[in-house]
Amino acid sequence: MGLREVKKQRTRCEIADTAMRLFASRGFDHVTVAEVADAAGVSEKTVYNYFPTKEDLFYDEVPAREEALRQAIRGRLPGESILTSLRRLQGGECPRMCSPGFAVFARIIEDSPALQVKELEVMARFSLALAETIQQELGVDERDARIAAGLLVSVHRQLFRAARKQALAGKQGPAAVRRLRADLDRAYQLLEHGLGGLGQSAPVLGKVHLP
Repeated sequence: MGLREVKKQRTRCEIADTAMRLFASRGFDHVTVAEVADAAGVSEKTVYNYFPTKEDLFYDEVPAREEALRQAIRGRLPGESILTSLRRLQGGECPRMCSPGFAVFARIIEDSPALQVKELEVMARFSLALAETIQQELGVDERDARIAAGLLVSVHRQLFRAARKQALAGKQGPAAVRRLRADLDRAYQLLEHGLGGLGQSAPVLGKVHLP
């Protein structure tokens, strides 16, 4: 990365960090982009150059999260399924989502309908990214890729919602991480074994594996 790109990345991070401090202290809906720009020492136009909307200021890590999802599929180990690779990625994120910082993040979302709407857009973006990458890497039919991506993002969203629920209830630390990972394991077991036997007492037969 060249010096120019390093400087741009630093400016982007400084703007996002400044915005988060304001959102945490006053609430997302009570902070304007102009106030973020003033606190960060940049023009309002500069903020919009980096973040097209105010909601993007809050969800500033979305591009990196999207790339991590793509890379989990592209960089999986030889013979490893995409379920295993994504499960490992998301399991690694559990400690971060059981931290005091995430509790602040969760509270800001809880208090802002605008951010809850944006969350749906973010999940749709992740679904599209996964569908594209699954089709490219596995060579499957586009329809199958979209269906698989939708199921995988539903797990991602459920993990995010479960983490927020724990955070808002004041549950943090190792015990919270274990609960979150247990929920994640349960979700991936449903994906791996299929939903045909859901609610039945007998074990589900016939596993369906994504390559």
